[in-house]
Amino acid sequence: MSIEEAITVSKKGKREIRTIVSRGRFALIEYRDPITKERTEDKYKLVLYHDDGRVDEYFIIPTRTPHRQLLIEPKEKKGMKLKVWNPKTNQIEDMFPE
Repeated sequence: MSIEEAITVSKKGKREIRTIVSRGRFALIEYRDPITKERTEDKYKLVLYHDDGRVDEYFIIPTRTPHRQLLIEPKEKKGMKLKVWNPKTNQIEDMFPE
């Protein structure tokens, strides 16, 4: 493979190499009413579980500008202990099952 396969050009026209910083798994969480199961807010939580065991969390908040969203770190990080409801199985489960 050639390094050229990892080269990109920025909006300013500068050549840059895409470099991997970390790999892992992720979970994308939405918020629903516990009774109706309808979405309650137009936000998500993104949880990144790195191969080295680190966990990063971000709220994804839509802006008024179409196709633009903010990533905001929560004040209190919950980490791996979050439980989530799976609508496909109608069961509560670990966010990252083994």
